[in-house]
Amino acid sequence: MTNLLKIPPISNMSSSAAPLAPAQTHALFDILIHHQIYAEIEAFKYPTTIDHYGHPFRKADGVQTTSPLLQNMLNKFALTNPALKNLDRAFWQDKIQTLVARMAEAELSESYDKGAIGSRKALATAASSIAEYVGRGMLGGYPTAQKKDDGTRQYDTSKPEDVLAAWEECARSFIYGDLLDHLLEKVTATDKLEDHTSLVQAGHEYILLNVASFLHHVFVMSPDGQYLVRLLENIHKLIPYYMIKQTLRVGNAASMINGMVRLVLAKLSVTAMTNWIGLTNNSNDGMNLMQQIISTILAWDTAEFQKRASKLESSREAPDKKVMKAIKAHVYASRDKHEAARNKSIQEEKSIIAVILETADTPVKPDSLKDQQHEIAMEYFSTYLSIRDREEITKVTCKSNPDVLTSAVRDCVSAMDPVIRAIHNAVDLSSTVTDAENFITDLIKASKPKKKSGRKSRETSKEREANAANVETTPASVTDTDVGDAPTVEDFVLLLRKHAPSLHKFLHQVTKNAPDLAHDYLVYAKAMFGEFKADASSRESGAGNMTAPLHSLFETLPKEKQDELKTLLDEHASHISELKATSHTRLESIMKNSSPQGSTHGPGMYLSRWNALLDSTLISPASISGPVRRGWEVKGELDGKGLKTSSVLQGSKGGKTSNGVSIANGLGDAQERKERKRDGLEEDKMVVVWEAMRDGWVGVCRGLEVMGSD
Repeated sequence: MTNLLKIPPISNMSSSAAPLAPAQTHALFDILIHHQIYAEIEAFKYPTTIDHYGHPFRKADGVQTTSPLLQNMLNKFALTNPALKNLDRAFWQDKIQTLVARMAEAELSESYDKGAIGSRKALATAASSIAEYVGRGMLGGYPTAQKKDDGTRQYDTSKPEDVLAAWEECARSFIYGDLLDHLLEKVTATDKLEDHTSLVQAGHEYILLNVASFLHHVFVMSPDGQYLVRLLENIHKLIPYYMIKQTLRVGNAASMINGMVRLVLAKLSVTAMTNWIGLTNNSNDGMNLMQQIISTILAWDTAEFQKRASKLESSREAPDKKVMKAIKAHVYASRDKHEAARNKSIQEEKSIIAVILETADTPVKPDSLKDQQHEIAMEYFSTYLSIRDREEITKVTCKSNPDVLTSAVRDCVSAMDPVIRAIHNAVDLSSTVTDAENFITDLIKASKPKKKSGRKSRETSKEREANAANVETTPASVTDTDVGDAPTVEDFVLLLRKHAPSLHKFLHQVTKNAPDLAHDYLVYAKAMFGEFKADASSRESGAGNMTAPLHSLFETLPKEKQDELKTLLDEHASHISELKATSHTRLESIMKNSSPQGSTHGPGMYLSRWNALLDSTLISPASISGPVRRGWEVKGELDGKGLKTSSVLQGSKGGKTSNGVSIANGLGDAQERKERKRDGLEEDKMVVVWEAMRDGWVGVCRGLEVMGSD
């Protein structure tokens, strides 16, 4: 890959002459990467973003990328993957670029309008919180080189301090050492974790605990966690595992691949049949299995939301019909009208409903609504936005003409053919799918509230028999109401411990029986970790390879502004230290089982960075006139039971479980709410730093654009 501009080398200035101390430099780097990554992700709601992305997508000559960090990651980490490197430019430009643009044109709803944090917002911010770690490592490098005793120390996987130290050594050895070679050698020889060195075992423990914490946060603590569980459950029920496993048992790789493609991508309609025999030539020839699953899941959701909307319309306290008509008309209005209403709501500190009524074709006075009527109107608006979202997603993925999604999947399978053949010859894929099916089943079970002790199961004998036979029952509804004790981080730790051996077995079989493929991935892994190397002279300087550019940018600011930002950077450095200490304490708590009721908070600093993005999100005022709210002041779009939430957090009537977690609002216990407020306020404060440095920083990032293959 070739870059437009190289990062300037570190200058020879002494530490006393540096404008920022290492801790301040690290804090500045953290803030800039944090905001830059999310700004790039958020920009994809506009159709033009993908046209300015850069290689491998189509971009006009002379136009700089608007997504430099994401573009860098895609080119360095995804396009070099042995499974993806054979995809040609036509795939990215004609298929993926078209799909991304169509999704942006659909203009899916905003959390501000819904009065709550939506599922897409939660997932986008989660992706951003993880991507920023990759971005910091990619630009700045890993700060610590190998130590003299690396590779000789023995670790105890039952001691938190050993697990933390082992992970640090693993990271150093992956980037600067030869741990990858030793790991491949041992994985090829055995599928037993206990046969590995104590370093690998302790590093494995660290990864397992953090993955468990992430899953717990996604499915239990996040605003729409329980809704995501139900979504996963419905998808799980619709996947034809038996047919997939039978197809994967075919011995000939070419026949197996062809069979899987026909099973998943073959169109199932009369039009498809008449097209095939030549009677018609209609490009809209129905849906394949993949699209049937997508459309069915979304249709189930839409039906539930339609019922909810009907109940709101007919409720005794509902506002006048002309109010509902104005709201519904606004839902299906243009992007320009939506953005104008949103901007007016923010500037005039009025609820989005008040602005909609004032600007309707037949204006309605917002003051004519009582408080309860306003809440119903807000919920009605949110419900119809959810309906429209699902309609638009279905159009893009299942009803587009031409069908770009199906074509893209076919191209992917063709490009990955060598990798698929190698894995098919090395592993019993039917058994692997069974392992995956069992894991998802247990994941869904672990993510749901546990039955209270002494309480009889509501599951009937017929339902038990149906589940045992994998027979489809009624879909998990967004109005299902599970009541019980909230799952803990320890529940997810047990889940991963149970299923980790299946992954170990798969990796062992691939590396043992497909040595060429294993070597290709070893080369890929070394190149990927090589991107995290820092120059020896800059490792301890706070931002590694980016220290000099950051110092140069900072020195361009007026002296008064520098002093203002230094104070904020000191505060953020303390905040980062606090997050790190809290993460370590929580890892120690889980390992020592110090809480008899289990842990509701797991390790991982990225969880706080995730919350910071969610909790600083702008949300429509709760009343006709009032201040714009932040994410930490509201609940999710759907509560833990899948019901539409009311707009006021303090009005929550969600019952709490015995371990203090409110499944009904997805916000967790008092400690969780306290931390959400802290993270949201911290995000707001650091916006000052971002705005002061943004233009210069974005210019530096754009200089890193990957222009194409060498």
